[in-house]
Amino acid sequence: MNSFDFNQIDLNALMRPRKVCVCNQVSEEDITNSIRRGNDTLGKLMRDTNCCTGCGTCRGRVLKLLSETLSSKPQ
Repeated sequence: MNSFDFNQIDLNALMRPRKVCVCNQVSEEDITNSIRRGNDTLGKLMRDTNCCTGCGTCRGRVLKLLSETLSSKPQ
């Protein structure tokens, strides 16, 4: 592998959407877009995206994204 190949692999990895919920393949972008569409509670996010409906490990990260997104949302 030459250095170009290695850098291209790194770039590709960075460009992939970050998965918040691995069980249901829900990305950070999926969560924030859902919140912007008005899903402003954990229950609404769960129904809209299926996050937190598998193992539940993502619950803390989803709640943090919810809080951050709502606090940065224009009133």
